Amino acid sequence: MIKNMKKLNVLYLFSILFSISISQEMDTKLNNSRMGLYISPSINFIATDLKNIETNSNPGVVYGYAFEMPLSINHYLESGFAISYKGGGIEDDGPSVKDYKVQYLTLPVFMKMRSRQVGYFHYFARIGPSLNFKIKEVISSDENAKGAIIDISIFLGAEYSLGGATSIEGSIFYNNNITNAMNNIDALFHQLGLRVGFLF
Repeated sequence: MIKNMKKLNVLYLFSILFSISISQEMDTKLNNSRMGLYISPSINFIATDLKNIETNSNPGVVYGYAFEMPLSINHYLESGFAISYKGGGIEDDGPSVKDYKVQYLTLPVFMKMRSRQVGYFHYFARIGPSLNFKIKEVISSDENAKGAIIDISIFLGAEYSLGGATSIEGSIFYNNNITNAMNNIDALFHQLGLRVGFLF
């Protein structure tokens, strides 16, 4: 009985120490985390398998809030939320062009790989999926956009240090829509653009 109690006490003590260690590690990561705002002007275009049509691009934009937490010296986990404007145009044999303009609430989860500091700069690559929920649509046809789509995004860019953890960043990006964006036709909403942001 006494031996069992000793084993339970040792196990209990080990659990407490492990919990404290994990808590301290998480506190350190949260203390070293950063947040910021960004805006991303883009070119929207549609990819489709439909025959005898032409697709047109239109301007778009993404703006939002970012939160990044360090996983190691050179790896970060980034999330947040954004408002995204996607779409494009489809021109078929008819006299008119069908315009697709859809607004989404975007929830990304990115892995950011950042170089060591070179002068005032860090260079980075960012990649990961985003879940997009439709907020509003303006479509000049009878088709409707799906309520949710998934993107895979890749960024290449640099950060310029303003001192401490504060920096400005710029990157080029490509958003690759991997799930059908429309209910009645096969169409994917892609984006190519420039992201500019401020982190602190």
